[in-house]
Amino acid sequence: MTGPTHHRHLTSRWAGPLAAGLTAALLLAGCSAGPEEAGSGSDGGVPANPHGITSQEPSGAAAPGAGTSGAPGGGSGASASEGAAVAEAADARPDQRAVGAAAERAASYGFTNQVSATDLAIADTREEARLRQTNTSGTTVDPGECKAPLTAVDWSPILMPGAEASRIDFGSEAFAGTGTVEVASLEDPAMVEQHLASVERLVSECPELTMTVTDQDQQASTFEFTARGSEASGGAVDSGLVWTRTPAAGGGTTTAQVLIGRTAEHVVMVSFIGGEEVAGEEFATMAEQVLAAAESGLDN
Repeated sequence: MTGPTHHRHLTSRWAGPLAAGLTAALLLAGCSAGPEEAGSGSDGGVPANPHGITSQEPSGAAAPGAGTSGAPGGGSGASASEGAAVAEAADARPDQRAVGAAAERAASYGFTNQVSATDLAIADTREEARLRQTNTSGTTVDPGECKAPLTAVDWSPILMPGAEASRIDFGSEAFAGTGTVEVASLEDPAMVEQHLASVERLVSECPELTMTVTDQDQQASTFEFTARGSEASGGAVDSGLVWTRTPAAGGGTTTAQVLIGRTAEHVVMVSFIGGEEVAGEEFATMAEQVLAAAESGLDN
């Protein structure tokens, strides 16, 4: 890899688009940059949320762009990312070390354009998630019994109250999408268990559904949605979800692969969101390896 690593901190301008919630994505999708802006080195390449299921505009459209052509991440042999500096700092928290190690592993696949979230951005995201928890009226689901497991997937590690947490997003010119790593201290194991159960319920009981999303301007969009388990099966993986979302009126499919892993004291999430290729074995393997690197970083 000949391109430089770009590792920036999110300012308050991008605290909103960092939001992990499904409902918040409706309001914030317009804040994300397109591929051209992201490729120019703008900080606008941060996706709206790691799942992006009920956003009008898929968060994968806002990819941090860098790297070279070749493999999905732009090839191997990337130079050391600034994530390594975070991981090696004497005063780094365990979650920061883990995200740094994961960033290095992602860079080895060519995902060298990396954007990190500030503690302030994460705090703002948690507050937004708290405020929206009682308002899911903007999404209707058929069959109706599938709405609960679908909206219950509105969670990621940085939302765990009181947790020390870190997040980094990464991408390349060769991948029209975004990868994300989140690591948080395991303050509430029951919350993680609930999320894993929600993923399992979605996959087993609602593998296909129709979803209509209404934004704040009362504009409705209908999507066909599918969910299945990931092909990732390594020891670091506690849960794996692959979902696809296709506009009923026609248009491109958005696909995400989301892996969750736990250690005794932390929870880790690695996700990719983009086109149909994200569902494949190659991305499952990359996500699994980035997840394993994050967990290994917790041990150092």
